[in-house]
Amino acid sequence: MKRVLFSLLLALTAQAAVAQSFPTKPLRLVVPYPAGGATDLMARVIAQKLSESFKQQVVVDNKPGAGGNIGVSFVARAPADGYTIGISATNSFAINPHLTKTLPYDALKDLTQLSMVGIIPNVIVVGADVPAKTIAELVALAKKQPLAFASPGQGTSLHLAGEMLNDAAGISMTHVPYKGDVPALQDVIGGRVPVMTSNLSSVLPHLRSGKLRALAVTTAKRAAQLPEVPTMAEAGYKDFDISVWFTLFTATGVPRDVQELLNREIVLALNAPDVRQRLQDVNIEPSPTSLEQIRGFTLAEYERWGRIVKKTGVTWD
Repeated sequence: MKRVLFSLLLALTAQAAVAQSFPTKPLRLVVPYPAGGATDLMARVIAQKLSESFKQQVVVDNKPGAGGNIGVSFVARAPADGYTIGISATNSFAINPHLTKTLPYDALKDLTQLSMVGIIPNVIVVGADVPAKTIAELVALAKKQPLAFASPGQGTSLHLAGEMLNDAAGISMTHVPYKGDVPALQDVIGGRVPVMTSNLSSVLPHLRSGKLRALAVTTAKRAAQLPEVPTMAEAGYKDFDISVWFTLFTATGVPRDVQELLNREIVLALNAPDVRQRLQDVNIEPSPTSLEQIRGFTLAEYERWGRIVKKTGVTWD
């Protein structure tokens, strides 16, 4: 018994020593999407602030491909020492696991969430030439003639938002998937596809220029940048609450003390006035959390999106 207690004490002492000395070398922040997007921007802002606080460089490493799965699985397979962390969005943790049986990681077992980073509202938009000015008018139009809706890819939250609208309104708009948000928006602006759900950051410049028209936001509350645009609930579709959320994560097995240290520094970074302003300037609402809050939230979202995927029948297999 004494040997067991002594071994346990040694292990706890070693863990505490690791946390006190962490980090002793540069960290890697993996972005599972190309450079230049919202996720990459968040990563670079956070990496700069963490580099200052840790006195160690935090290197941003873009590993795009397979809907984010390549980068996320890289973090899942990394040594569980806290030196490799990742940043990704809703799909990686709450949606992709329900779309295929061949995902290269287990979202609940292989990954440990460190903190929420931020939230971006979604907006249902139409091209300037589409006659609908409200969701009710869009639904009426879809019942009179065939309509299509664009998305940045099969199985994305923005695709599922369109399928949810189909289901809730009793319409059958045809899904047109693209390889990313930019080409999808280009075709909506160009009049080749009439409808799209997109994140606020991507569409706001086009709304202000008049190239697109916003019909509703898909979050529970109106967006501060679009105070005149109603929510889907206000348009008559309750429980239609969809936003894109982003979290920082690492491999499961990282010592608890290191997790707590990472969480503390991430929260401090996200609460820094300059970081908050830089994120809010591109319509990202900083939303730091505790370890317990982000894990509970991720589990709830995993279960919620599982029900949505099952109901819509969307699959990658």
